[in-house]
Amino acid sequence: MVNVLKEATNFTQLLNTAEQVRLENLGNIVYLRGLIEFSNYCSQDCYYCGIRKSNHRLKRYHLTKEEIINLAHIAYKNGYQSIALQAGEISSEKEVNFLADLIKEIKDITPPDSLSLGITLSTGELSYQQYKKLRDAGAHRYLLRIETSNEDLFTSIHPPPQSFKKRLECLYALKDLDYQVGTGVMVGLPQQTYEDLANDLLFFQEFGIDMIGLGPYIPHAATPLAIKGVNENMDSYTSTLKMLALTRIIMPDINIVASTALQTINPLGLEAGIKAGANIVMPVLTPEAVRGKYSLYNNKSYTPLIELANRIANINYEVGLWTLGDSPYYFFRTGLQNT
Repeated sequence: MVNVLKEATNFTQLLNTAEQVRLENLGNIVYLRGLIEFSNYCSQDCYYCGIRKSNHRLKRYHLTKEEIINLAHIAYKNGYQSIALQAGEISSEKEVNFLADLIKEIKDITPPDSLSLGITLSTGELSYQQYKKLRDAGAHRYLLRIETSNEDLFTSIHPPPQSFKKRLECLYALKDLDYQVGTGVMVGLPQQTYEDLANDLLFFQEFGIDMIGLGPYIPHAATPLAIKGVNENMDSYTSTLKMLALTRIIMPDINIVASTALQTINPLGLEAGIKAGANIVMPVLTPEAVRGKYSLYNNKSYTPLIELANRIANINYEVGLWTLGDSPYYFFRTGLQNT
């Protein structure tokens, strides 16, 4: 696996194999997650992230409950059956309660006999009880990227007291609470090796991850890690496509996201990601007035849904409207019924 990631040999064959595995197991549907980046406040200080709490040049924002619910209404009316609520890491019980109440109100948007909006959360490391409160409120997917399965590399890109052990504890808590558990890594981090990436793939498989969101590392100028530049020994774009393809091959029935970062560094990143095995896209619904303030990395790309749908159709795939598009592997793993 290390050699496949490192060498360019049979790259096209690898992508073709991944696409065939995806078509055989999941068909040609690409599912939507309407992304609402509701706050760029963050309690953490990750060395790679543009919304880290020490970035004092960033103007902070927090959407109101009414604004978020209105965006959820718009998503539902346009055929999105799922939304993703993302923010910097929340730290207060007040904010967790805000999010729990918000989730309940969003679930009430749909008519009583209709399939309610699916809700994915990505708000960082919380306690078991906080995760449970949000699960009980109606969230059923959670994305918490591990960023790397190499503990030493993880430590080098996160300040104390953040720890690899804590990240793992959170992922296990999410799994115990029957969330559909998502994680992922950055590809092309300074000092990252192909062996690290191979071990990331083994981590996904051994942990039993239900959904993967991985993408190329893109430096943000206002972060400590940007000083180290990029990994000159690794092409982050090509390596990301290889990671997507290998993930699909070894985990044929999970959900995999074609990340915005992949689309940011290459105009055809969306198409390439889908052809490499991704079956999820996340159109950004964050209001334009604040969209630029959710700056995880520089020059983030935004593609309107109509353009996304046309580009997806042009490569012979179909956008899945009015359907949750949950991970089949999740139902196999848990024994729960797919509704």
